[in-house]
Amino acid sequence: MNLKNKILLSLLFLIINAVVYLVTEENSNNVINNELDEDIQTLETHYDILLESQKHISYSLQKSILNNTDLIELLSESYTSTKEEQEISRVKLYSQVIEQYETAKMQGVLQVHFIDKNNISFLRMHKPSKFGDDLTDVRTDFVYTNETKEVTRGFSQGKTTHGFRNVFPIFDKNKKHIGAMEISFSSDRLQWYLNHVSNIHSHFIINKDIFDINAWKRDDLILKYEKSAESKNHMIELNKTHTQKKCIDENTLRLESIKNEIRLNMSEGESFASYVKFNKNIIIVSFLAIPNIEDEVLAWVVAYQPASNIKLILYDTLIMRIVTLLISLLLIYFLVQQILAKQKIEKQHELFDKILNITKDILFITDFKGIKFANDRFKNIFCTRENEKCINCEKNFNVLDLFVVANGFLHKELLAKNEDFISLLQRTEEKNKIVSLLDEYGEPKAFRIHAVKVENDEDYLISLSDITDIKEELVATGKKAYTDNLTKVYNRNKFNEIFEEEILRVQRYQHPLSIAIIDIDRFKDFNDTHGHLIGDEVLITMAQSVNSNVRNTDTFARWGGEEFVILFRETDVQTARTVSLKLKDAIQENIHPIAGKITGSFGLTQYKEGDDMKSIFKRCDDALYLAKENGRNRIEIL
Repeated sequence: MNLKNKILLSLLFLIINAVVYLVTEENSNNVINNELDEDIQTLETHYDILLESQKHISYSLQKSILNNTDLIELLSESYTSTKEEQEISRVKLYSQVIEQYETAKMQGVLQVHFIDKNNISFLRMHKPSKFGDDLTDVRTDFVYTNETKEVTRGFSQGKTTHGFRNVFPIFDKNKKHIGAMEISFSSDRLQWYLNHVSNIHSHFIINKDIFDINAWKRDDLILKYEKSAESKNHMIELNKTHTQKKCIDENTLRLESIKNEIRLNMSEGESFASYVKFNKNIIIVSFLAIPNIEDEVLAWVVAYQPASNIKLILYDTLIMRIVTLLISLLLIYFLVQQILAKQKIEKQHELFDKILNITKDILFITDFKGIKFANDRFKNIFCTRENEKCINCEKNFNVLDLFVVANGFLHKELLAKNEDFISLLQRTEEKNKIVSLLDEYGEPKAFRIHAVKVENDEDYLISLSDITDIKEELVATGKKAYTDNLTKVYNRNKFNEIFEEEILRVQRYQHPLSIAIIDIDRFKDFNDTHGHLIGDEVLITMAQSVNSNVRNTDTFARWGGEEFVILFRETDVQTARTVSLKLKDAIQENIHPIAGKITGSFGLTQYKEGDDMKSIFKRCDDALYLAKENGRNRIEIL
């Protein structure tokens, strides 16, 4: 081989691997960045939901205090009364508010605090013995509300603690401004919500410079702080969920490799996310910036979530590069052999090989009982797997065994009685003539299949064109079309498609089939009482509960509104009832922090001969109505 060919082959090898490296690098970076952005967006969404909930709680509590106590009268009189009279007023106001305050604490309220228009503390409900101090230099939110007479909401630091504060101006009956009322929530409430409702493992860290104590105390609550693993300049509150070992010791080890990246990003004061490799796992670490009312970032919500998609894309990228390296080596080797053997190959044989082997399609001749001829693409797939016998030219081999049995593809289980594959192919629409095969790496690929009869023979020339990329795009588009946007389970369209396919299987093989409709009990009350955001949380919680407990063989989907449906494959109604009982129990174990207990009623029925979708769902609806009439949170069968 001459020097020119060696140089050209070396350049080809470098170019192929360089192009694949750059393309996979860009693709993996795009996927990773999308995953990180999505994680931050999810964290922001749940954070906004909680703030909205706290806004409604504080507004309701403020209205209740104003309407059911002598606050306005007592605060108005404090400007002209003696210290003894003010003390009497404080005791009176405390006795009037204490019951509401105790109830509000169960909803996450940390403090209720009353001040006069000069920013002087009148009464702290969590510490009634401390009053009379001037908060002008400490609490900018009090100063702002007393100056503008407007409501102030946001994260703020006080003398000894921080919180998500709602400060309301107070006016007397003559609309004269007389002071302000603070209703605040602790970061502990935010952590509890994200961990227990949103299922996002997270904690809250605060700039250490904004307070000079390590613990804040209320009669029923002690908040303890230690230096966080994420930043030496930030403190974390420790409790039963967020322990020293879990949140500081373990996270310090996890974050060692990205601590400089975290420090730089935190210094910019913008929300961000990164990922870290630790103990063969990959974790997304998201930092949600929490600014105060002056738009200074004083705290962060830090969330840790497993990054299965990032792990997958990094693994796929590595595999792609390794495969490219091997293929390019094989390609170079093949080219070298072609060059060396070029003069020895007969012209006709050269032309024949070129026709068969330059195509990316799989070509082979078969009578479906064995392989009589196959091109290199076929051999590369079926004759290179480790520890597997090459099937090329085997006489007693069923070609249909190559085709993977999967929905949306042609395979042997679709054959009618005494029907051959060619007949199945002929009665199939052109767009649906697709089969799935496992490639040389054991990965399923999609191929469009064509069959041409060899003249004067029982053999057929089969060509398989790889359309995996197109099929994957269609599947991805279909997944979006068949997934409910809120609950992330199948929607009604997908369920109808699966149901129609399953009806055909039941009619053919006489397998049992059962259907259940689930309705969330008193869902309208959740929406009317707590708003649609809480209603959406109830729907998500219920869907996650069922989806994580339903069997792998069953199909779970949102039917519409607060109704969901389950298809129990090859299951009679009594077995379906046993499964439904477990699902019903799993649903009622969910206690929403605002809406309360969640339950569901089940209507259950089994397929009967002659049934169609309308008739079987009519029985399900009747059974569901009976479950509602008989007291809800139960299962009825018709």
